[in-house]
Amino acid sequence: MFGMKYCVVVAEKMHKKEKLGVLNWSDEWDKPCLIKQVQMRIDTGWIPIGGVSYGEHEAFSEKVWAQSMSKEEDSEEE
Repeated sequence: MFGMKYCVVVAEKMHKKEKLGVLNWSDEWDKPCLIKQVQMRIDTGWIPIGGVSYGEHEAFSEKVWAQSMSKEEDSEEE
């Protein structure tokens, strides 16, 4: 039997890395842009659904880019 997983990948930038900083930490970390995040999921078996969206998200102060994705998963039936 097969099941489906679903997720929405979000990022503030479509194609540029996002700078993340930690208080009292001198270095900045880069958060992957939407294209890189989607590619990382494709590499692990996820499939994009439809096109990219741009709009407001409750967890962000700025508008974000979003891509819906799904993944087929084996589930054992008892």
